[in-house]
Amino acid sequence: MKAKIKYKKKVKISHRYLLGAAYRYLERYATTEANLKFILSRKVDRIIVDQENSEVLKENSKKWISEIIDSCVKQKLIDDTLYAQNRMKSFLNSGNSVSKAKNKLRAKGVPLEIIEEVVTSIYKKRPDANIVSAIKYVKRRRFGPFRIRERKENAKQKEFAAMARAGYSYSESAKVLKASLEELENILYEK
Repeated sequence: MKAKIKYKKKVKISHRYLLGAAYRYLERYATTEANLKFILSRKVDRIIVDQENSEVLKENSKKWISEIIDSCVKQKLIDDTLYAQNRMKSFLNSGNSVSKAKNKLRAKGVPLEIIEEVVTSIYKKRPDANIVSAIKYVKRRRFGPFRIRERKENAKQKEFAAMARAGYSYSESAKVLKASLEELENILYEK
């Protein structure tokens, strides 16, 4: 029995094709303007690599991509501020430090002024937000008072190093790792 050979269908870049690709991406993922521009540009680059009029197509596609992104923003399918707020909450709830969350948002193309607004609003709601996320990180990693096994001789240094890599300062790490389980739970659950 012969194996079937699958041939890729030749795709023609057009405004309609890119609009459909943008909508399909937005159905699955929340994203920023910069990230959607990157995704669509990468798709165009992959498709036009073998075509003879690639320079003309590339110029047309840049114009189409900017029109599509403007349209998505007007339709409120893309909102960088809302994206940043939701992702920041998610990062902090999963135990990421504020600095690490800021870096992840920057990598997705969120403008710095939006990131600063979001961080300011988080600190207004909860001034100890970074400590709370450090507690969640320690709890997840089972460090300090959440440790189950016996403490090894160099465990303290390793825990401090892991927290430093996660973006927490020495004072935040010391506060969390040296506290009792009851104190951390009181801070975590605001008792």
